[in-house]
Amino acid sequence: MSDPRDANIQEPEVPEQRGRNRRDIWQLHIPLAFGLLLCSVLTVVEVRRATDGVWRAWVYSFQWPLIGAVCIWIWYRYWKEGSLTESFAAKWRRRIAGLEAESIAADHETGTTMSTPAQLDPQLEQWQEYLRALHRSDPPGQAPQD
Repeated sequence: MSDPRDANIQEPEVPEQRGRNRRDIWQLHIPLAFGLLLCSVLTVVEVRRATDGVWRAWVYSFQWPLIGAVCIWIWYRYWKEGSLTESFAAKWRRRIAGLEAESIAADHETGTTMSTPAQLDPQLEQWQEYLRALHRSDPPGQAPQD
């Protein structure tokens, strides 16, 4: 029987995870700190300019905090999911898989099969034959014949 105290023992950190933590410091945390520091300083500068009478500086005094918020959002997405595009791509892959499953289920219910491109466009075969004849008479990648 296992000792209940063993449940509180944490597994040793995997070297891959240790490398990611070190990489996160240099690639995520330090750039975030630098970006937030820059946005904070520029916000203060623009607020001072705005209070001195430069009316356009009011826009910039709101712009820099928004840029800081975007920096935090990007940092959070990279830190949680590893990449901005991976999460979006995974979401769309799941959606496409769901749509394909719905289409297949609908085809099984109606007893139809998926249409081939030739069935969707009756002139497609004529176009493909024209391209084949064109490639036979003038192969791509060669100098044109006079």
